[in-house]
Amino acid sequence: MSWRGRKPAQVTGLATPSPAPIQTPRAATVATPTLTPSPIASPTSTPSPTPTPGPSLTPSSELRKAAKKVGPAIILISVFDPSGQLLHTGTGFFVSNDGRFITNWHVADGGAHAVAKSSDGKIRNVTGVLASSPALDLAVLRSETKVGVPFLRLSKTSELDAPVAVVESSLALREQPVATVEVSAQQADSSGELFATSSPLLPQTSGAPLVDENGEVVGVATLARDSSGASSVVVRPASALASLLARIAPETAARWAGTEAESPTPTPSPKKLRIVSNPAPVYPQQARRANPPIGGSGRFRILFGANGDAREVQVVRSTGQSILDQAAVDALQQWRSEPGREWSLVVPITFRP
Repeated sequence: MSWRGRKPAQVTGLATPSPAPIQTPRAATVATPTLTPSPIASPTSTPSPTPTPGPSLTPSSELRKAAKKVGPAIILISVFDPSGQLLHTGTGFFVSNDGRFITNWHVADGGAHAVAKSSDGKIRNVTGVLASSPALDLAVLRSETKVGVPFLRLSKTSELDAPVAVVESSLALREQPVATVEVSAQQADSSGELFATSSPLLPQTSGAPLVDENGEVVGVATLARDSSGASSVVVRPASALASLLARIAPETAARWAGTEAESPTPTPSPKKLRIVSNPAPVYPQQARRANPPIGGSGRFRILFGANGDAREVQVVRSTGQSILDQAAVDALQQWRSEPGREWSLVVPITFRP
């Protein structure tokens, strides 16, 4: 479907999805989401894509204590393709007792199976992805656990001007890797909010949490790409993590893209269900006011419940603009089908200025 400004075109080309991993579009960035054990406890610019020296501040004794405290919650993730070949490894950290953890999207992308290794030697099976934001290079996954896991709390502070510790997995090196940088007020790039840092972060810190002296997560290191395709490490704030976690409904099942057949679903009915309500996305005023106005095409999967409501909307292929992705998701969440069974639909959407 295609929309020019405020005039929605007729919806066409609806098709059932073919399992495929979420992909990043051509040259643009994508998309822009209790516990028993005690928890461990210029606005459009991005950091330089060619950092030379890494963080050089000497960690204070308080930050060293905080880094040691959070170490058990930081994990090393190994992701494998359907044939069992290793695809990616990366750092992550638990954010809830039930095994949910944050890592980079580029680590989880294309995976069919994964394991999470913690500093105590335990290896846990990862059941799949719960939520993701390719544009922010963030994903929430879940690992199996019978007794719970140590986890980190997210800081609610949005303004910082103090040193924090960048803590990598101790499994990557013989000692717990700890670097220190100062973070300052939030800025933004084309994908969302980020923290400015006193010095560039090195690529190996990607996926590592940045924690304050209380051991709370103030941000996470992620990869970002500019218009030329060059990558740099940027810090997404804890508020971005909280938003991603908030997108996960209680009934959401962890799954790997391309292996949805493994998820329990009712046997399809012979009757083909119809869409009974399909409001068109609204072309965002912010996109219209951009110079030049922005556009893009993407594909989105709607998961309908048996009652006909849109239970979940997933970004299959981003438009390359987070504001357009969000406009599409907001509209598709209002779609309804005939009741009868759970099913899914992939909808192509194009925004043109």
